Amino acid sequence: MLFEFVTDIQENKNSQIYDLSEGFTKGNMFVNLYDPYKNYTPREIKPQTERQALLDKIYKLCFAINDLNLYLDTHPNDSAAYELFKKYSLMYDKCSEEYESKYQVLELTHDTYGKYTWINNPWPWDNMTKEDSYYV
Repeated sequence: MLFEFVTDIQENKNSQIYDLSEGFTKGNMFVNLYDPYKNYTPREIKPQTERQALLDKIYKLCFAINDLNLYLDTHPNDSAAYELFKKYSLMYDKCSEEYESKYQVLELTHDTYGKYTWINNPWPWDNMTKEDSYYV
């Protein structure tokens, strides 16, 4: 892998923010804002292939970046949250770059590999085998 993915809650200085996996699974990065629905227990997703694992990392980072962005809109002076936002943004860029170099582009604006490939099939969600998609 070009980029070693690290999710260690101990690196997170703000104990009020979940680590990437738990925040993604619960649908909320903030401990004090998570309110479970009745007896619902979130299910952890377990990737089966390298491609799944890399895409899973991208999903988690994208979710965390967006959730932190919403928080920072109302708390722009929270330097710990901003540092985490920057860290996750850099990790997202590196993971996306790795995925695109191994598999295919994820965003239209990244289709700059010398030939227009955005319209080529299969798209990330088309014709995936059970091994490629744990959402099927």
